[in-house]
Amino acid sequence: MRFAFLIVTTLLLTGGFLLLSGSSGYAQKEVLYSQYLQNPLSINPAYAGSRESFHLTALLRRKWISVRYAPITQSVSADGAIANGRIGLGFQALNDRMGVFTATGVYGNVAYRFNLPALAKLAIGVQGGVSVVPLYDVTAAASINRAIASFGVGLYYRSDRFFGGISAPELSGQVTDLTGRYSYKSVRPVMIQAGMPVTINENTVLIPSVLLSKIADRPVGFDINLRAWFNEEIGLGLSYRQNSPGLISTNYVQAFAEYQLTKAIRLGYIFNSQTPESPNAMQYDQKAVHEIMLRFAPNVLSFTY
Repeated sequence: MRFAFLIVTTLLLTGGFLLLSGSSGYAQKEVLYSQYLQNPLSINPAYAGSRESFHLTALLRRKWISVRYAPITQSVSADGAIANGRIGLGFQALNDRMGVFTATGVYGNVAYRFNLPALAKLAIGVQGGVSVVPLYDVTAAASINRAIASFGVGLYYRSDRFFGGISAPELSGQVTDLTGRYSYKSVRPVMIQAGMPVTINENTVLIPSVLLSKIADRPVGFDINLRAWFNEEIGLGLSYRQNSPGLISTNYVQAFAEYQLTKAIRLGYIFNSQTPESPNAMQYDQKAVHEIMLRFAPNVLSFTY
């Protein structure tokens, strides 16, 4: 009941900012993919509930911090587990206003987890939701917002020594006109992720990981990531990304720092050397973008990296 109450509260809180994106543009759920190290749900629905306790993560991305009405992206993610950890539930919301392009979407996740030997777990998950897409209507000679269904699937394995998954976070998201031509076609990547925590000493943990992504008619994309946590209090990370899985592929570096302020609250800062997963990233004089993160996890069962 407590987890259900927290999910309902999250839905009410995030519903407000979704109303802010009334202007037309191009929907791009892909903007979430760049946040997967802070929000693994963005690429794999099977991750829902893997930490068992309720987690709420909010991310705010902005260009030109000192400039009023600068391009901004907001995303919120919440997940947790019920049924003695067997079933994971998750929710995501996105409001992206990076320049003239706008995206709005809400997505729900359900995962079922199997217990394996040595406390390992294997989860299978599905994601469903809706993205708002402004499509040009020939008969009306104007852009009309349409709700496009979103659907994804994934597998996720986790043990004390290894984590990995394979997912297709978007299998739908296509619309054709009366002639059968695509009037909207989303990016539909297949992703493979793998990593492992390495304990250096009692106060330091390194977490190297990789992500491979493949989109039809594009070269294979790959990410090389390294995170380090000190005293379960300070986290530092660096990621190099080649052929990122956005509407337009980019190569960029992501650096981030996290601080566990209290047992329930974590703060983070993320720097991207390019505006990730954005169709009009190259139009900006300032290509870099900054993000801040807030994570809230009441009654957390154990520290999670």
